[in-house]
Amino acid sequence: MTLTHNERREKCNPILIGACVGFISPLTSVIWGIRQRSWSLALVPYLLGLFIALLTMYNTGKEELSREVKYPIQLFMGLISYEMTKNMKKKAINDKKKNIDIEKE
Repeated sequence: MTLTHNERREKCNPILIGACVGFISPLTSVIWGIRQRSWSLALVPYLLGLFIALLTMYNTGKEELSREVKYPIQLFMGLISYEMTKNMKKKAINDKKKNIDIEKE
């Protein structure tokens, strides 16, 4: 049985999503965003990290980021993904509670 996007949001693990984006690859936010049908989760962390990286490369005049800059940016993207997922999970749980309350009345 396939789950709806709200059920996926309700059952997701924000820590796992944040860790995947922060430690494995920022592009995993796109995968999680597609599964949960959230354009903001798919694009915001990745584009924000890309913007910060491009801005840093422009200011330093280098063509590549050093490890000292690259990894903190990636961890920041993981933190953003975690916060966004946590908020979406809370909203999905509250929506479910509201629907249950409406059905009881």
